[in-house]
Amino acid sequence: MRQYRVELRLPSPERLPERLELLWRSSVREDHPVRAVRCPLSDPREADYDAFFGVIRVSGPAAPLLSEALTTTVSAMASLPEGAAEPALRQALDAAGLTLVAESGLKPDAPAQQRWIHGHRLFFALTQAAIVGLQDALAAPRGRSCGQGVQAAHAFLRASAAAMRLTASFSRSAYELVVRPSMEPPQHSTPRFSGLWSADHRVLVTRLRAWGAMHGEICMDSCKTHRRLLDVVDEVYAAHIGICERFVGDGPSLLGGSKSSLDTLGELARHRSRLL
Repeated sequence: MRQYRVELRLPSPERLPERLELLWRSSVREDHPVRAVRCPLSDPREADYDAFFGVIRVSGPAAPLLSEALTTTVSAMASLPEGAAEPALRQALDAAGLTLVAESGLKPDAPAQQRWIHGHRLFFALTQAAIVGLQDALAAPRGRSCGQGVQAAHAFLRASAAAMRLTASFSRSAYELVVRPSMEPPQHSTPRFSGLWSADHRVLVTRLRAWGAMHGEICMDSCKTHRRLLDVVDEVYAAHIGICERFVGDGPSLLGGSKSSLDTLGELARHRSRLL
């Protein structure tokens, strides 16, 4: 059922660089992959989430690993006609000092499960890049919290919303017959499968909270940068809600809780916006 050829290597989100400059320095692709050793996440649900999407966590230099992952995942999805029409993907690569590569990518007739897997892989990499941008902003001298770090985070989050849309670029029937069953027992052994199991999302939330707290102390309420970041966070969650609305409607999510998956996601989106 898993239709990817190789695993995507990523560092643990706790090991990501605190400076964008380190990402830029690693932007030149080598002829050989970065050497690293497999280092699975300790949380069983986070490890299960990684495994479903063919992601492995490895030790080694985090910045080159992330650059490699960003280039690979963006190039794969940008090869789709609808991906080529998403300028946010190229803007994200620009923010990371990277360019598209001529890899095999995905074919226009790529099956739903393949789009689902590769779209989520792109979201993994972009979430890590947004963490780096926010960490750069947090490490900047006081008074510069609205500088290049948060501007880059905005670009990566905007591309994340685009990744959401590309991930769902297939029919509802394909979701019901192929994709959703692959995430449920008996095909998937762990019940209540959820994006909330993402280790990268967990760390992103902590960095958004930290930046919001710092920014609130040193900048005015009318700050345009704060407004733009809040808007793009809303855009990401709106894209997520759009996927749910298209495929599930008012039915329950895999996670459970509210009988309406849209109500569940709406409440989550409101909670995340309050972080800032």
